[in-house]
Amino acid sequence: MRLHRWLGVDVRFTGAAERSSVDAGIAAVTAELRAAGRRPYPVPRGGATPLGALGYVRASTELAAQLAGMAEPPTGLWLATGSCGTQAGLLAGAALTGAAYQVVGVTVSRPPAECRDRVRELAAAAASLAGIGAPIREPDVRGGWIGTGYGLPSPAGQTAARLVAATEGVFLDPVFAAKAMAALIAECRAGRVHGPQVFLCSGGAPTLFAGEHAPAGPGVFELAPAGARGREAR
Repeated sequence: MRLHRWLGVDVRFTGAAERSSVDAGIAAVTAELRAAGRRPYPVPRGGATPLGALGYVRASTELAAQLAGMAEPPTGLWLATGSCGTQAGLLAGAALTGAAYQVVGVTVSRPPAECRDRVRELAAAAASLAGIGAPIREPDVRGGWIGTGYGLPSPAGQTAARLVAATEGVFLDPVFAAKAMAALIAECRAGRVHGPQVFLCSGGAPTLFAGEHAPAGPGVFELAPAGARGREAR
């Protein structure tokens, strides 16, 4: 938002708490601009269009090159699924590259059934644009990790983010990646994950410093064993 304001972007608010109101808002502004003789290019939430999904089709080819030298190929690729374009592109990309891994999305906003339908439709359309003739797998979308709502940190996600920060030096955002990592960790601990896994973090780091998501005080990242004197991450 700060960058938008700095650039002088015309930001419109719907005034409604329901996120789907944004879709109607985009349509209304598009119609307004067309009526004024302009040529708007409407982009839906998350850029989730067949054309937008092609970005992750291309990313899949890059990933295939990176994984080519591994002695044991990964069996899963995990990510947070919101507007569904990323998972759709990865599914189409897996078909293009012949990847053996399962693309597993953890929904952070929509119901799993809605996500599956959206991913399936977007993946098929993206594959058609790219000329991919290989069959596309059925979408795998996991639910139960949203917490109290989209955009809000969850206890499981925060715990997962702290674990990954302390053990790997990787900082996951609370809105998307942390919740997906919580799901992956739970599946690993339950013994339902076998073989190497790829975890995709598609961004979101600025939310680490926004409002209630920001570290609130000492001991946010507990680096010492329980009972020992903690050290604040600085």
